[in-house]
Amino acid sequence: MKLKRVISALLSAVCLAAGSSFSVSADSEKSDNHVTMVNGTFIQPWLYATYDDERWEAEMQAMKEIGIEYLIMGDVANHNTDGTWTVYYPSEIDYLKDYYVYDALGDLLYYCDKYDIRLYLGMGLDCAWNSDIASEEGRKANREYMTKCNEITTELYNKYKAQYPDTYYGFYFVTELYNTIYMDTDAGIDAYADGLDEMFTMVIDNCNALDPEMPLLFSPYVNIFGYGYASINSDRFTEYYTEVLSRIPFRDGDMICPQDSCGAGGCNNSHLEEWIAAYRNAVDRSNEIRGTELLLGTNAEMFISPDASRMNNPHGVSYVGTKTVDEFTESLEIAEPYVDSLFCFAYPHHYSSYNAMPEFHENFKKYLKTGEIEATPPTPPTVLKTEIITAENAPRLKLTFYGMTDNTAVAQTNIYKNGKLYDYLVAGVNTGGSGSNTTQNVWIDYEFNIGSENAVYEFECIDVCGNISEKSSYTVTPQNTENFASESGKPNMDEAVEWNKTSLDYLTYTISGNSIRITGCDESAEEIIIPDMIEELPVTVIDWYAFENCSELKSVVIPETVTHISRFAFAHCISLETVNMPESLYAVEQYAFYDCPKLKGINLPENLAVIEQRAFCGCKSITEVTIPESCKTVGEYAFLNCDSLSDITVEGTETVFGQRSVGYEYNNGYGVKKNFCMDASVGTAVDYSKENGIRMKSGIIRGDVNADGKFNVADAVVIQKWLLCISDTKIADWQAGNLHNDNILDVFDLCLMKKELTLQNK
Repeated sequence: MKLKRVISALLSAVCLAAGSSFSVSADSEKSDNHVTMVNGTFIQPWLYATYDDERWEAEMQAMKEIGIEYLIMGDVANHNTDGTWTVYYPSEIDYLKDYYVYDALGDLLYYCDKYDIRLYLGMGLDCAWNSDIASEEGRKANREYMTKCNEITTELYNKYKAQYPDTYYGFYFVTELYNTIYMDTDAGIDAYADGLDEMFTMVIDNCNALDPEMPLLFSPYVNIFGYGYASINSDRFTEYYTEVLSRIPFRDGDMICPQDSCGAGGCNNSHLEEWIAAYRNAVDRSNEIRGTELLLGTNAEMFISPDASRMNNPHGVSYVGTKTVDEFTESLEIAEPYVDSLFCFAYPHHYSSYNAMPEFHENFKKYLKTGEIEATPPTPPTVLKTEIITAENAPRLKLTFYGMTDNTAVAQTNIYKNGKLYDYLVAGVNTGGSGSNTTQNVWIDYEFNIGSENAVYEFECIDVCGNISEKSSYTVTPQNTENFASESGKPNMDEAVEWNKTSLDYLTYTISGNSIRITGCDESAEEIIIPDMIEELPVTVIDWYAFENCSELKSVVIPETVTHISRFAFAHCISLETVNMPESLYAVEQYAFYDCPKLKGINLPENLAVIEQRAFCGCKSITEVTIPESCKTVGEYAFLNCDSLSDITVEGTETVFGQRSVGYEYNNGYGVKKNFCMDASVGTAVDYSKENGIRMKSGIIRGDVNADGKFNVADAVVIQKWLLCISDTKIADWQAGNLHNDNILDVFDLCLMKKELTLQNK
């Protein structure tokens, strides 16, 4: 039971009964406040290499319109993986001067000075920097790297600071650090923190020698979807960064400005607040330890990276998109309460009126001024022209579509084939506004079987503000692969098709020996019933990452043939409410249901043998758990931060419990949940409860809600006053008052309490 939730419900019920309009809502604090400016953005030299004076003036004016006060340019000198350098300023350093490309700093400094924009300059980047910070070999390589960074920084300072004393504002530590599995162990945290301390201390000592008033900024990742190499635990992350930031001798005004990774795919807006809060907590704790004020910013990513299959621009089409205004502003709004500055990557690349569709900039400006985002959806295409062309040395089906409209501009078109999202087209950037995908209404199906295939294509448009159109459809058959539709211009498309999909239409699987492993699920799925047999073989395993981040998924039925729910199988399924645990189940592996905050009842089967680490961590809605006698292992942190789980029953006597496996929560430090208890008779569960200071249910005095060691009329008075919302009335031990055994403290418990007191007095 979550006491806070029960109090809110009781308050609502009592006050409504009294004629009040009192209500409790998660959105009750939301106001008309909105982000009104962006403090800074990154810029890269290849973008502005061809700017003339007119373009510089227009770009700087656009950035000033949204409040930009700071620019970050990191690519001053990059050490390439082949040993060469790419240098963007006239260097006289021996190992740089032969690799000079062009001067990217002269005009940048001049126009920043003209427009009163302060500039952070990078200190060199080793593109093959040694991320092995813990070993001596790795640390030696990074000492050499930092030595070069200091040489470059010193040369930049001597060249430009005197001429631009206010504009050349700060130093940018270019190396991008990511969440790492080092964070998951105390020894790893210590080793990694020590290595980073050495790197940063070398740099900060040099910065202090040049100008102690010039701040340092660095921008690590928030990559929680790490596929095995990254830590995804915000609790360990907070402990890790607290340790790291406490050791490094940061000065007042230095800033950690993490990339939110919501464009690159390492995070998303659903999880951003948790991780920005983790950074905030670590920065605050480290400031207190260190005694200086390190600032926290956010680096909101403005792009959308493609999935792995489209990463390398298949067929010459770029899939890197620009984040729509609604999604970009949402990430800024999530971060703003926690940070000191709002940065983004990168406004001149993705929202410049010259570099992308001007509607992005115009609608973002409107949002900053009014807090409003245009909400009218576009219309889908009405005309589709089909024709056969030769592409990549073979005949292909080319589709050209017309007639889509919007009162802003269409930024993306999703293309569905036979009911599944098949491909998409995005507005490009960096080549005069249209990018490498120069026509956004032309698409080629390279897999269409000309002469024999029938295919239903559906088209869905998304505008620059994120509004989504209805779908329009067209069926291509061997008879209409060349329909000449554009000559008449008459509408020839139909409305969206209603598809009767089965669960198997959403699932992917592999055959392993004589059984089936479920390997993936379409992220649009809401309800899944996994069949027990596929291709006449039993389904036995839900494989690694099979349903990870299926954010729409609400319910899953697992067949009785399944023996293993593998690592990360349902991790980050933030809408998942119900899933059955089949009697055949042997193991729930690590992180299997990690971060499923809406998951409710789980009945662990009698044959279950293993619950691995963090298997149910972050399942905030689970209220009851019984560990069956068959279960031999409950891994570390298995039920961490299960907010509604107030007690756990252990049926076996030899179950091995890992570190903080049950009964713990994390709130800027680990602690046993208040009033949490275990129900067990003898054995390892009793030992675990004693070692961790967790109460046994047998030790609770029934009815003793004021926790004075006895049950009497005073307890009935307390619970009655609490139910009546009388101020300052507190329940010291709600479990003692849960006489009705339903994990809800209410009037039924009060009635049972009075009945027992009456019987005592007879």
